[in-house]
Amino acid sequence: MARRAGPRWPAALLLLAACRLAAAAEFGPADLMQAFAAVPAAQASFVEIRRSDILRAPLELKGTLHYQRPGRLERRVVSPYQEVTRIEGERVTIENPARGQVKSYSLAALPAALALAEGLRATLAGDLASLERHYRVRLEGGRDAWTLSLAPRDPALAGAVVGVWLTGSAARLARVEIEETAGDRVTMTLSDQQP
Repeated sequence: MARRAGPRWPAALLLLAACRLAAAAEFGPADLMQAFAAVPAAQASFVEIRRSDILRAPLELKGTLHYQRPGRLERRVVSPYQEVTRIEGERVTIENPARGQVKSYSLAALPAALALAEGLRATLAGDLASLERHYRVRLEGGRDAWTLSLAPRDPALAGAVVGVWLTGSAARLARVEIEETAGDRVTMTLSDQQP
């Protein structure tokens, strides 16, 4: 009596899973940076939560984040107050329209801002060499869902920032987390991204 062949689904599913694992294994930091390098400018809405022992409750900020190649980053807070922070080159400028104040600083004087600026700008520019100059870089996941972990190399920066974690999909950044050595944590969630 001839034996009927059973469904071949289990073998097909195993093959599909193996192909997905191989594709994920092939996606490395250079691939992620190449995807970001193809995007000359981007903007997104954000919600930023800052947790700190000196705050009675977490502080929630809302606004927009703009990036333009080669390294201009602008964060516009619209709630609960208005503030514009621009990072260009090695300078950060903070404008407070309600008070009529404009202040400019060297990024080197603000280690947490430097960590955010260098981590975000180098990632958005697709500049792996710059990232690796400032951080130990580790990428987990695949093209559709990745986490980029950045641990500061510079001792002065490492004295202020434990690490920066960026998550996203392809060349879209979805979340940025910064943990400071004092225990403060900033989490920025991005949405409504436009090239």
